Amino acid sequence: MRSARIRILILMLADVLCFTLIPVAVIWCMDAFFWEAPVNWKIYLRMWPFIGVFVGCNIFIRLYHGDVAYPGAALGAIEEQRRIFFSTALAYLLLFAFLALSHRAQGISRMALILSWLLTFLLLPIFRWWARCLMKRYRFGQIRVLIAGAGLTGTMVAKELRRDKYFGFDVVGFLDDSPKLRGSCPVEGVPVVGTLGYARKAARKYNTDYMICCIPITLVTEMLENYSKYFRHVMIIPDNRVFPISWAYPVYLSGFSGIEIRNQLLLPMPRMAKGILEVFVSLVAFVTLLPLFLILAFLVKISSRGPIFYRARRLGVNRKTIRVLKFRTMYVDADQRLETLLAEDPEMERQWREKFKLENDPRVTPLGRFLRKTSLDELPQFWNVLTGDMAVIGPRPIVEAEVKYYGERYASLSRVKPGITGLWQVSGRSELDYPQRVNLDISYIMNWTIWMDYYIFLKTVKEVILCRGAR
Repeated sequence: MRSARIRILILMLADVLCFTLIPVAVIWCMDAFFWEAPVNWKIYLRMWPFIGVFVGCNIFIRLYHGDVAYPGAALGAIEEQRRIFFSTALAYLLLFAFLALSHRAQGISRMALILSWLLTFLLLPIFRWWARCLMKRYRFGQIRVLIAGAGLTGTMVAKELRRDKYFGFDVVGFLDDSPKLRGSCPVEGVPVVGTLGYARKAARKYNTDYMICCIPITLVTEMLENYSKYFRHVMIIPDNRVFPISWAYPVYLSGFSGIEIRNQLLLPMPRMAKGILEVFVSLVAFVTLLPLFLILAFLVKISSRGPIFYRARRLGVNRKTIRVLKFRTMYVDADQRLETLLAEDPEMERQWREKFKLENDPRVTPLGRFLRKTSLDELPQFWNVLTGDMAVIGPRPIVEAEVKYYGERYASLSRVKPGITGLWQVSGRSELDYPQRVNLDISYIMNWTIWMDYYIFLKTVKEVILCRGAR
């Protein structure tokens, strides 16, 4: 609990810095470049109590691990982004209301405050990300947790949390009834410390009040009451990682507890709104990036023999074959080179069979390597969005041979348009194995919101700048 409260305090500090520094920077820039009369800083300094109002709005919107007094898990990144929008809007609306009623509002620029609100909404997640990175690096503000179940789901969750900077969970051990696992470390540095019934002693020994249940749902119903006695927070993760939560609602039905789930991406109106927005984004991208398009097209043409564009066969809605447009990154005899390479090199053949990609692909031209690394080869796909074959953000466009990896889940995948970018691209791209890719695609479909698309868009910009995971 102490670590969680330290974590909240640091997040509050990041929020205060953001809420303070951005208006100062905006007012300074407007004073330096736009205003003729010098700014009276004393007038703006009188608004310092609204720092507390902003923190209060964040507490009210539950941006600090839910309950500040008894903190649990942080909100998901997408839900946090959505609530940041409402919290900053509420804080600035209260500020504008105060200024409208106060005689001390004279001389305060409303335009500067509006710009400050927009920039606070956009940049606050970055301030919080920096704070979380510092906490992860220097190992403070980490919430100690135990995981019930050291099977596939439990070990995957533990590995993810060891890598994760966002939630701040520090996995100290597993509980599992399997005799084979006792005393072992299913994940490096994370031992099995006892059986599922060892909860009380484990909570005291490892000084933790947080439990993550990664056991079959039948066992959860048996153990939940016991765990609730010793852990203030119990998280349940089903064996299947893909569980729709963005549009899940608890329902109390005449003594029965239930969950209603709605798939937004399969509803006509949300899909129409998403489509209209993405067509607009594609038109803006074409207009603003036209000079870059022309330069890249010229470089592709002169760098190697062959056409400027490559039309890749992929599966679209209802398994319809579509032609995904890309700048050509391979030599014209790429297919023959691939056949020869796979026949001569078993390791390359294994890579191709598992991922349909090669780490050091000899078919790719020198310019093509740069285009792939920066993802610039995918810019022509905005044309596919305008023709209605693709979305800007969606599941991965796959080939026919990949359908087998989705199994029965492909029915859900085939009902939505593939995207230029998506959840898998911002979660590791080529570094992910196929089960992870499938889970991410299905998770996107089942949990889609407009805020998820916004989150993926921001993450895409970050990944492209850092050139991570692209090959």
